[in-house]
Amino acid sequence: MVFIGIMCYEKDFKAIKENICNNNKDIELIFVQDSNISNLQNVKFDCFIIHEQILNLKNICALEKILKNLKYLIINSDKNTKLDILNSNKINVITYGLNHKCTVTASSIQDDSIMIALQREILNKYGKLYEISEKKIEVNKDLDIYSYMLIFIIEILYCKNVEY
Repeated sequence: MVFIGIMCYEKDFKAIKENICNNNKDIELIFVQDSNISNLQNVKFDCFIIHEQILNLKNICALEKILKNLKYLIINSDKNTKLDILNSNKINVITYGLNHKCTVTASSIQDDSIMIALQREILNKYGKLYEISEKKIEVNKDLDIYSYMLIFIIEILYCKNVEY
């Protein structure tokens, strides 16, 4: 079982969890917010996701403790530009957003689909190397574009049979 912590809005968490956990029963997605982060600081997360902007995190020490032993840190770089807590070079940082410097971005956005671009190689949990490429994804109105990019990243990191 892989534990993935995610800081986001509750409505986004429910939609992301539904899309990820239905496809992979080995992933446990854990909702992290300012009110419960100190209770979760001893959980051994494999991955931690910062999906929304961190405005006034009171328990920054708890977050730093969580980030200390991660394999992957996934950050929405459009919403989080000032993260001084990333001073560890042991963590694989994966960024996503609509800017051209992100690891994962959207290269084309249509009403019914988006083209997600992987701009740097990613080595997943199983040792498979995903090279620079693009994948077209059909969309619906339940999720925003950032959530689709995040689901794409989690699938290539933790699902064995993802092809694109």
